[in-house]
Amino acid sequence: MEKPTDPSGVDVNRREFLQGAMAASAVVAMGDRVPAALERLQVEAVVAQIPKQHAATVKALQDWIALPSIAAENRNYPQGPEYMAKLAREAGFQQVELMPTKAGQAGVFATLDAGAKTWLAVYFMYDVKQFDPAEWTSPPLEARIVDKPGFGKVVVGRGAENSKGPQMALLAALHAFKGAQAKLPVNLVLVCEGQEEIGSPDFKEIVFAPRVAAALTKCIGIVIPGGSQAPDGSVQIELGAKGVVELELVSTGEKWGRGPKKDVHSSLEAQVDSPVWHLVQALNTLVKEDGHTPAVEGFFDKVRPMTPQETRILDAALPKFNEADIKKSLGVSHWYKDEPFKVSQARLVSQPTINVEGLVAGYTGPGGGGAHAPDEYWVVESSNPKVAGMDGAVRSFVELFFAMV
Repeated sequence: MEKPTDPSGVDVNRREFLQGAMAASAVVAMGDRVPAALERLQVEAVVAQIPKQHAATVKALQDWIALPSIAAENRNYPQGPEYMAKLAREAGFQQVELMPTKAGQAGVFATLDAGAKTWLAVYFMYDVKQFDPAEWTSPPLEARIVDKPGFGKVVVGRGAENSKGPQMALLAALHAFKGAQAKLPVNLVLVCEGQEEIGSPDFKEIVFAPRVAAALTKCIGIVIPGGSQAPDGSVQIELGAKGVVELELVSTGEKWGRGPKKDVHSSLEAQVDSPVWHLVQALNTLVKEDGHTPAVEGFFDKVRPMTPQETRILDAALPKFNEADIKKSLGVSHWYKDEPFKVSQARLVSQPTINVEGLVAGYTGPGGGGAHAPDEYWVVESSNPKVAGMDGAVRSFVELFFAMV
């Protein structure tokens, strides 16, 4: 991985940093291999620890879910980063420190030097999205274990899947090495932030700190624990991201100079200007009449078409997708313009969009309506032979670490 550039005058975001690290990992050799028989014995000894620590792993995940750090609300800071640092120490990281940020939502930097030849970076986020308990089938901070048809026993809670479940699986893999008294075959650098859900505004303060940048330059790449698996057992490797820009539009009579400066009865719209309708009209100018295609001038000027190689990758992946399952999971019956699945997937991976993530106006209390977010869950005991539960996820990290030898 290239040495991070001096941050002076450089606007580097988390995605650019991760993409660069992942690209570097694809071209660096792994080094000499341990004899296969010895490696297999080591793997088996570590893997044998996974079911022994299963209950402790699930309990650790539940405890972590019970402490939500929400950057948008500045909730549970510094408790969140302090707890993350505790988890890192318990997993075996020798050097662990909090990394202050301007907003006061600290990151965590840690290193685990096992004396191995190879260094690997790990990205974590300890913050989670906001939640409305009324929209959940069970309290989002209780992390209840429930039966989910087609999957088995799952933990339901805010952060279970994004991203405490998969991150706990990686930490549990390190505990498995400790339990087996086995030497980790790779050294680790952990970089963790607490602002991912608000766009990582201070992430560069963490990764450009001299001691963090120096540690990252030794790494062959970076791992981002993720936990997405379809009911048929299939998984995907993501090769990149389109990125995102978020903004908030606010229309008020007070700032506009027209319309009411306080709450008034809706019947008075006959006499006064409506800030809400002006907001709707403004949003309407962002897309064309189909309600979908971006209408902003120059929006597509720098959008490059898919390369032949990218097209081949997509073509090879399509037969592995189950279109019906994807539609069911999304709760949709049609793709945009009833396009064929292949065209729709190409649009998904290559085309930018303009979307409304949320729209609030007027009174939204009892009697009103709103969107209901689905539960967030993490499979801990799978009843589906094609779906890996918590232990399967832990094992995947054990085997990944051995692959670094």
